[in-house]
Amino acid sequence: PGGYWETLEVGKQLEIMSRIDGLDGVFVFFPTPPLPADPVKLKQYLAEYGLKPSNLGVENWGDKRWKHGAFSSTDARTRRECIDMCRKGIDFAAAMEAESVLLWPAHDGFDYPFQAQYRDGWKYLVDTIREIGEYNPSMKMAVEYKSKDPRQKQYVSNVGKLMMLLNDVNLPNVTGVVDVGHALMAQENLAESLVILDAHGKLGQIHLNENYKDSDPDMIFGSINFWEILEFFYYLNQTDFEGWSSVDIISAREDREKALRLGVSLIWTYQHLAERLLEHSQQIEGHLQGYHFTENMELMTQLLFPRP
Repeated sequence: PGGYWETLEVGKQLEIMSRIDGLDGVFVFFPTPPLPADPVKLKQYLAEYGLKPSNLGVENWGDKRWKHGAFSSTDARTRRECIDMCRKGIDFAAAMEAESVLLWPAHDGFDYPFQAQYRDGWKYLVDTIREIGEYNPSMKMAVEYKSKDPRQKQYVSNVGKLMMLLNDVNLPNVTGVVDVGHALMAQENLAESLVILDAHGKLGQIHLNENYKDSDPDMIFGSINFWEILEFFYYLNQTDFEGWSSVDIISAREDREKALRLGVSLIWTYQHLAERLLEHSQQIEGHLQGYHFTENMELMTQLLFPRP
């Protein structure tokens, strides 16, 4: 977590965050160390820095007991421990008034042929997430997909399999996550993945980071894939999504405060650029209807990069 820097005390981290325009909340992981273990006190602690709790993620992947999966393990005791931890996390999230709870099936998958029983694995995955979702129907759950890492093959590996999972679980409060870095690594089109979840009422969380489409190093968002990210925001601005967008980056070598400040600034820059495009949406949509890519690119280039 510290990269090539000295570890920052949590109060210093929050103090840095409080100085960044456009950053209003903190994504909390459960269990919560080094933050307060009481949800009300944690909310008050964040408020001292002018910050709110946004979403909560249940951290059920770091311990060795989850190495064969938390949600889909063939060991019933492991699945029960996962369910119990998620229930406690849901209670914590509700008490601190978080918007939703993140579920990431990190180790739920396989690495080799003849290593996993796929039918049982998928069944346990669905049953476990359904039981978690039924625990508090008023709390939104958001399942995050990823093609690989830490497993070589993860059960919920792309937006299509995520939709299959959500359909199998079939609960209104169990939704999905678009993690930009994961979608890029899965060779997906960001806007299309967003639209797929939104069209089914399943857009629950958004995580913002970057990569070169071959791995998930959580690079500074907005620094590499310009046009795809701009299209992502163009379509995001046409949804009813009102949740938090989470900055999900790691700054190993760059100054961490500057990296976070830049990442937040780029997020709002793309948002404003996309709003400018929406002002011309009638032309853009007309070109889309006729598959006129060059006309759209000429229009957007003129709007965003006017020649002197």
